[in-house]
Amino acid sequence: MTEMDAARLVRGSAYLATQSVVTTIIGAVALAFIARILTPVEMGVAVALTLTVGMAQVLSDLGFSGGLTKYVAEYRGKGVDYTFVSFGAVLMKVLVAGSATALCVLTAPWLSGSLLKSGEYAFLFQLLSVYLLTSCLSTTVNHLLLGVNKIREMAILNVILAFIGKMFAVGFLLCGFGLVGLVIGWILGGLAYIILGALIIVRNKYVRTHPIKDVIPYLRMLARFSWPLFFTNIVVFLYSWFDRALLLAYLPLSDVAVYGVALQAFGVLSFIPVALSTTLFPYYSEQHGKDEQQKIVAGVHGSSRYIALLYTPLVLGLMATANPAITLFAGSTYASGDAILAILCLFGGLSGLAASLGGLLLVYNMTPTVLLINIASVMGSMVLLPVFLPSFGVMGMAIIKGAAMMISLVLTVIVLRKRIPIKFDKEAIWKSWVAAIVMFVTVWFIERIHFSSYLLPMYIVVGGVTYALASRLLGTVNENDIKLIQNLLGKRVTFITNILEKVLV
Repeated sequence: MTEMDAARLVRGSAYLATQSVVTTIIGAVALAFIARILTPVEMGVAVALTLTVGMAQVLSDLGFSGGLTKYVAEYRGKGVDYTFVSFGAVLMKVLVAGSATALCVLTAPWLSGSLLKSGEYAFLFQLLSVYLLTSCLSTTVNHLLLGVNKIREMAILNVILAFIGKMFAVGFLLCGFGLVGLVIGWILGGLAYIILGALIIVRNKYVRTHPIKDVIPYLRMLARFSWPLFFTNIVVFLYSWFDRALLLAYLPLSDVAVYGVALQAFGVLSFIPVALSTTLFPYYSEQHGKDEQQKIVAGVHGSSRYIALLYTPLVLGLMATANPAITLFAGSTYASGDAILAILCLFGGLSGLAASLGGLLLVYNMTPTVLLINIASVMGSMVLLPVFLPSFGVMGMAIIKGAAMMISLVLTVIVLRKRIPIKFDKEAIWKSWVAAIVMFVTVWFIERIHFSSYLLPMYIVVGGVTYALASRLLGTVNENDIKLIQNLLGKRVTFITNILEKVLV
């Protein structure tokens, strides 16, 4: 991987990471209000509403979004007109998303009775259908902007969606509108996203109209690529939501709320692997189109290094401060979710390397394999269900969720090694884990001496300093890492990179 490629990938990841940090801060502030205004039962209802939106996104997508990003990026790499693909994908999504919205309106009483064991929330599901439409369309806009490498624009749109949606949701809740106000806030954020996204796409001509007869061959191509991906996305959705769906079926809504809050707290740190994986997918697709396989191999090695250096200390740090973090995050009502959060953080740190693979299975058109891996991940982890759920409740479900993460990573690496060499940066991995474990033990020991949720900032500072010192002693960070940061930030902030070099190298 050349320095230019590395800087480009890091810049793209930085945009997405910045987006995720900003949206996470917005979400955390909003959740601090929402969790304190709504009752635990109403928070459980919100989980069911989010489940419905996610289900609609998967079913209406038909698997086309992954193919859209892949082929747009690949055609750009080859210098071929990609607007036939983009027009066909957008047209198909509008038709299917509209149908899904109508279906949500018609089945609202059934959804309320099935998910919440009560018909009193039917109107909420009918109102939710408006947000469902914008949410389904937003996935296609995101993947199209990703395919044309407009990651900055995509990041800005997602920040706007989060800010407007959360701001109005909290505002309506403070005015006493309850769950109805929460959904209306979501709707306003979704409308803002779609309007601005459409303006960007039309202005830059990322989609141009073509005769249907000329688009049909590209739709067939997308369908051939995407039909296994469609079923894969369903399985991935089950993989992401099976825990909360089972809890909705077997446990009270208040327990579902505690688990959901812990999962949201864990998701705060997911911006690093998600940003990196999202940026790598079009990059790998472009290099595959150019037949530059060695750049893909180098990309896996380089990205695994930065996952280890950045993500590992964050998840172990959150694991060490799980109780004060979740207490300040959502209030003392949800403090019992600290063990759930700690379990998720441990498994997240172990499985975070999956981000460096950046959708390579899709790049190599191995969509049926993606389907099988995700089925195996869910089914393999479900073997633990009869033991852990009755005995440990929501904590047992966290262990089952973590097992699914690990099974997915292991199977993905095994399959990909048959196509290309998978070379993780083993040195960076073990050094970052050693430094992070030292940090974890230090913070844990200080908490045992004197614990208070209000001392969370102090625990974070102590953990960060400890990790930096341990990293320096181990020689974890090298001059190339500093140079990459310098290329990313530019000469105007050379003093920052000079400080980092003196502290870490």
